Amino acid sequence: MTIRPLLVFLLLSTPAAFAQRTVAPVPEMTKTAMWDVAFTDSLHGFAVGDYGVIQRTTDGGKSWAPGRSSAQLAFRNVHFFTPGIGIASGFWATLFRTTDGGESWSPVQLGRKNHLPGLAAAGTSTVWLSGDKGTILKSTDAGLTWAAQHSGTDKMLDAISFADSLHGWCSSVQGLLLRTTDGGATWRQQKPPSNIPATSLAARSPQVCWLAGYNGLVCKTEDGGETWSKKDAYLTHLNKVRFDARGRGWAVGKRGVVLRSDRKGEHWRLHTTAQAEVLNSIAFISDTVAVAVGNDGAIFRFGTR
Repeated sequence: MTIRPLLVFLLLSTPAAFAQRTVAPVPEMTKTAMWDVAFTDSLHGFAVGDYGVIQRTTDGGKSWAPGRSSAQLAFRNVHFFTPGIGIASGFWATLFRTTDGGESWSPVQLGRKNHLPGLAAAGTSTVWLSGDKGTILKSTDAGLTWAAQHSGTDKMLDAISFADSLHGWCSSVQGLLLRTTDGGATWRQQKPPSNIPATSLAARSPQVCWLAGYNGLVCKTEDGGETWSKKDAYLTHLNKVRFDARGRGWAVGKRGVVLRSDRKGEHWRLHTTAQAEVLNSIAFISDTVAVAVGNDGAIFRFGTR
């Protein structure tokens, strides 16, 4: 297994003003772009990126051990259904699955070569992938077998999110928004809330969904996507929007920004910045600690208070 250095940073977050937050370097491991991160508990987590990189932590994100899948293609997402069973997916229909908590990863053949940048899961066994040429795939056995769904479009479907096993949204930066109320058996087009490209979705209930994108775009629907309200947000391109266990919204993006919403989600303010050109995703270890990943091998651990 080839091992190259990755630069990982520890962000020490305090209740003090942003200017007083410091960044302390931790050992280098690799320089490849990291695209997603997930934790199975407060100690064990995985970060995935280009060239088949799968990195692992066993100390809550303080240090990371490098590794690669057998196919060195670009991962875009990682998700665990249980502490033992998880999948990593990405471009060129790359899909790997683990049943032993990430000790080993085996390829799953999808019978296609589509780029699949979107992943959404519901419960402990249902998951969807979305991608180019309008592709939407669904699995009900934790990623072991897959069936195609008809999206009604040939556009790249960059983002997908489900609130439960029935209600979900899918979007394209090309200005398309889709909604399903039957688990993806049928998809209906909705009017996007803005002409600004949307990059990420976070479905919170059958009626509530958040959308984030370029130029600080943050929008919310409370009526199943019929209408959307635009929120006040720090102006930068946002790549991922997610919510922690306490219901607080977080978004990461260009210039290494980490945004946090107020309690009602009306305002999204700068929480901190990382020494990274771009942050691509975020995951929560606990109520007080999160990890964000980004370009040039960036992995940051920071406080969320």
